[in-house]
Amino acid sequence: MNVANKQHGFRCKFSTEVAELEPKGLFMLRHISSLFSRYHHKNTFEEMENEDGYMMLKNHFKSRKRSKDVPLYLQYHCLLLVFGCIGILIFITAVIGLNFWFKKMDFSQKENITSLAGNNFVCPEDWLWNQGKCYRFSTFSKTWNESQRDCAKLQAHLPVIQNSKELEFIQKSLKLGHPGWIGLYMISPGKQWMWINEHLFVEQKHFTMIGSMDNMNCAVITRSQVYSEDCDSKFNGICQRDAV
Repeated sequence: MNVANKQHGFRCKFSTEVAELEPKGLFMLRHISSLFSRYHHKNTFEEMENEDGYMMLKNHFKSRKRSKDVPLYLQYHCLLLVFGCIGILIFITAVIGLNFWFKKMDFSQKENITSLAGNNFVCPEDWLWNQGKCYRFSTFSKTWNESQRDCAKLQAHLPVIQNSKELEFIQKSLKLGHPGWIGLYMISPGKQWMWINEHLFVEQKHFTMIGSMDNMNCAVITRSQVYSEDCDSKFNGICQRDAV
């Protein structure tokens, strides 16, 4: 009887303690759950703050990059404008210079007018004027007869030199190392030099012939002398005609 009572009393006490512990356990669980929720919320909030901070920092760097890019873009744009203006100025200067040069060449070549004793003497294009005569210096090497035929096609002839000024002009107009034919040849019978206008050559102080007369029947002029040469040799032609 006593044992049963003791057992009953123990059970009642245990039940009472369990009943007392049950609210405490629920409270502890709720407290732990609340702490976990707060911690999770705090972590979530911190993550959100970190993510927002990262985005703000990223946007900040982007804005700084844009602020740096804008001056560079403006610098490149200004450089392009400067170089463009310089190029336009160079182009305009070149066009003006070429236009002036062409006009000058056109005036000197096509008109080539010189006044002498109140008269105007005009030479064709690519011809040079001197003392009322026009001269054309060929750059093609041909025989004496071929050069004379070329001049005849231009209503001209190989030069007939009448005075020292004509001789000096022709010699100065020749290129160094490029002799030219003149209108002087030797007639075989009397071994006499004759101009193509059928006037006999008379040696003067300013004009003497140099060279052998054997098979050297045509005259060539250089920048320093006049000498005899084989008529079949090839030299540059010189054409002479009256200015009009």
